[in-house]
Amino acid sequence: MKYLTIILFLFLSSNAFSHGGGLNKQGCHNNRSTGDYHCHRGSNSQSKSSNSSSMSFGNEDTFNLRLANHLGGKTEVTYNYDYNINGSTPRVASIRIDIVTDEYVIEGGLDKRSSLDSIQQAVFASTLTGKKPAVAIYDTNGFWGKYEHRIYSAAKQLGVKFFWVSGNKVHEK
Repeated sequence: MKYLTIILFLFLSSNAFSHGGGLNKQGCHNNRSTGDYHCHRGSNSQSKSSNSSSMSFGNEDTFNLRLANHLGGKTEVTYNYDYNINGSTPRVASIRIDIVTDEYVIEGGLDKRSSLDSIQQAVFASTLTGKKPAVAIYDTNGFWGKYEHRIYSAAKQLGVKFFWVSGNKVHEK
């Protein structure tokens, strides 16, 4: 019984000793020693992730807006294109790119499997606009993971600009 009480005490008190508090209503705060903003408990934000970095900055749209503001770009820009290469009747479709600057078309995504097509999206938008392709991957779990690595490696090989946004920092590669 003594060991059960100790284990129960340690389990219940572990969050209380993690830091000095000061959480906002979303359960987040600034870490003054690192400069990062992160969260410790669930949030009612639109983000479906329960990871700290995604809650602290919101969903993919919020990340895109922050990066666009940082780079002086626009978000959610649509380009039309004709995909009928064998006939005279136009077949028109469109592509929406997450961020457009004077120099780049940037496809952004969370550090999840769903972002693996970001390079294709950016390269295709580049063919339509004449701008350089770039990808931005948004860190939702506080570390460099397998999806960041896969997208970065492919971007590097293809000469596509890579942005990794983690915490309050934008890393360009």
